[in-house]
Amino acid sequence: MKILLFGKRGQVGWELQRSLAPLGQVIAIDLDHVGADGLCGDFTNRPGLAGTVRRVKPDVIVNAAAYTAVDKAESDH
Repeated sequence: MKILLFGKRGQVGWELQRSLAPLGQVIAIDLDHVGADGLCGDFTNRPGLAGTVRRVKPDVIVNAAAYTAVDKAESDH
């Protein structure tokens, strides 16, 4: 099984990488993912996300991404 995991650097994403690994291949990316693979983990980049899903062709997508700057989130609403 191929699993696409967003939010790999967060606490939940970090733990999910370990716990999902026995189930299959985990492709873990985050917001700042930049690589030769051309994968995008930036949720504000819809075409990039769509391209990532098309390229990876995952069986499962897991979203562990989160915006954790609570004070900033309240002021940026």
